[in-house]
Amino acid sequence: MSSRELVRGDERVEQALRAVVMRREGYSYADIASRLGISTIEAQEVARVAYAQLGEQTADELRVEVEDRLDEVIRKATRDLMLATSQTERTALYRVLLTAEAQRARLLGLNLKGEGHGQET
Repeated sequence: MSSRELVRGDERVEQALRAVVMRREGYSYADIASRLGISTIEAQEVARVAYAQLGEQTADELRVEVEDRLDEVIRKATRDLMLATSQTERTALYRVLLTAEAQRARLLGLNLKGEGHGQET
């Protein structure tokens, strides 16, 4: 496979990921096509292929991927917290951090609330 084919393949993967993200954010296929510079039919096909590949991932692979994204959010929010100049900013960032940590706990099965561990349901 030539380097040109590899680059084109990487571009298609990037395009597929962007299409899935935009679709999850509520964009129509026409909007996705416009933003990616492709036809609506191509946008549908790119998203379909990406969703099929996502379906092939195991639960563990998806869990790791989501945990990595949560880690990135936590890193950025922690950095921003150090640079915050007002209490309003700090409060918003604390909310982001606590939410991300709660999501990570649920993802990892650490959320024991309501399972008879001293918590009332």
